Amino acid sequence: MRKIKSCKLLGFALLLSVCVVSNATAKVTSDEAAKLGKSLTPFGAEQAGNADGSIPAWDGGLKKDTNHVTGERHADPFASDKILYTITGENAAQYADKLSEGQMTMLEKYPNYRLDIYPSRRSHSAPQNIYDNTLKNATGAELVD
Repeated sequence: MRKIKSCKLLGFALLLSVCVVSNATAKVTSDEAAKLGKSLTPFGAEQAGNADGSIPAWDGGLKKDTNHVTGERHADPFASDKILYTITGENAAQYADKLSEGQMTMLEKYPNYRLDIYPSRRSHSAPQNIYDNTLKNATGAELVD
């Protein structure tokens, strides 16, 4: 009997905590929004690269391909990139700090499995109206019931 009362009391407390949710906001502060497109990308990621250069700075992403024909596939902008190195089961330990558990398992389990590593890119870009609407959303979004 005591256990049932405790469960009912716990259930009521949980229900009450869900109903009395603290007031939250979806928008960012004006100081945070001012960083968009400056120290942050228009979507809010860090523009700067990392110290060792393995992650480059974001420089605006892909530029518009003036030779692109609407309806056709875009040309590979990185077709001339060369493989920097290849990770196999034999040398995986050397790169273990950069590999996920799943990648390590695949490299151990399948002798022919390999990871060809190319230069990192931060090629994402979007039309200006998307950036404008992202800023509008970041500064004006509201959570409602």
